[in-house]
Amino acid sequence: MAELIRVRHGVVLSLRTVGDYLRCWGVSPQRPIRRAYERDPEAVCWWLEEDYPATVRSR
Repeated sequence: MAELIRVRHGVVLSLRTVGDYLRCWGVSPQRPIRRAYERDPEAVCWWLEEDYPATVRSR
């Protein structure tokens, strides 16, 4: 964001200042969803019931 502001407006702001402004305006970094969209619910269920317990037991 600081680089974008510098390029578009010719104003140099520190990262701290940009972060303070964004926080003041209610803008926060977005975290990606931890779940894959292409995941197969049936395969996940099978893995949790069959494969995962066997993996834990083998430790």
